Amino acid sequence: MNSAEGIVPRSRQKFLLVEVARGLAALAVVFFHSNASADEYGGPYFQWMATLEHGVDFFFVLSGFIILTAHRQDIGNRTAVADYLKKRAIRLLPLLWLVVAGYTALRYFGGGAVYAEQIFRSLFPYPSLQPASPMVVWTLRHEIVFYLLFVALIYSRTLGLWIFALWTGAALVQLVLSLFGLAIGGIWSFWLSSYTLDFALGMGIAYLHGRRQFGQSALPLLAGILLLVGSLLTMEYAGFGRLGETDYVSPAATVGTLFLGLIFAIILHGLLRLEGRFTAPSYLVSLGSASYAIYLVHTPLNSILQRLVTYLPDQAIALGGGHIFLIVFGVVGGFVIYFTYERPVGIYLKTKLVKKKLATE
Repeated sequence: MNSAEGIVPRSRQKFLLVEVARGLAALAVVFFHSNASADEYGGPYFQWMATLEHGVDFFFVLSGFIILTAHRQDIGNRTAVADYLKKRAIRLLPLLWLVVAGYTALRYFGGGAVYAEQIFRSLFPYPSLQPASPMVVWTLRHEIVFYLLFVALIYSRTLGLWIFALWTGAALVQLVLSLFGLAIGGIWSFWLSSYTLDFALGMGIAYLHGRRQFGQSALPLLAGILLLVGSLLTMEYAGFGRLGETDYVSPAATVGTLFLGLIFAIILHGLLRLEGRFTAPSYLVSLGSASYAIYLVHTPLNSILQRLVTYLPDQAIALGGGHIFLIVFGVVGGFVIYFTYERPVGIYLKTKLVKKKLATE
């Protein structure tokens, strides 16, 4: 899930629809996992819900957009590096550490295997092809690499542009190689992942909207949504899908990821062209604000609540009642953690650790 900076306060009014979309993407992942775990409690499997895992693709595109938008003025300013890194750490780590610790305790007292190395690579999501705890932490590995490479842009505009150009170019070469069955495997496949292109697309949208003004129009958003629905259903029923979260070499994981990234970039562009035209419901904006907590918390909750689903009537489970149960409590649990822990801790740490800019700056 996207752990990028929440829409910054001074821009919140401008990007409310984007915040809503981020919340809906997190909700899509919750739906996906409720369906994927249905066999644990004898629930039905709905094939169309398998497509909802691609909410993470939108998160990566959105990360590229938000980070460049929020830190555009920091590019080339070496003195901004320290505060940038503090903000990223504050946003990412406190909640991550709480969830990893809770999930590890849950497994340990539940009689499951607990491995020190797996805990470490979950607390500090460095590039790896090994499983994390909980499994959704795998997306943060990509987020952290992007955050750290963005430091180069802040330190030196020229150096940063070269690094991102080479990184994007290498991912495109890997994509072409995958079409001929020659993709580079191993840990290098992580670094050459097409998710790199998602971040680049998001940055491209940020650059585009920072350079020119677009008139309000619903056509890009509608076109993007239609393309997305048609593409996801076609890919799912044609069996053109990734082989898992560490699949970076199959055509579905390379070309498919780029194709979906382009569609999500169109959707993001469409959302930006409608900002200010509609009033976003406050509960949906809150869903976006709590999206990181919902994303991280829902899988540990899912593993606990599966046991309670078995107490539902068989008919209710057969109709998808178990899915609804897991979705509702996964989202509610995310909101509780957001309001009681993530938000207050984040505000406190920023107050203590991040420099306050002068009003005249």
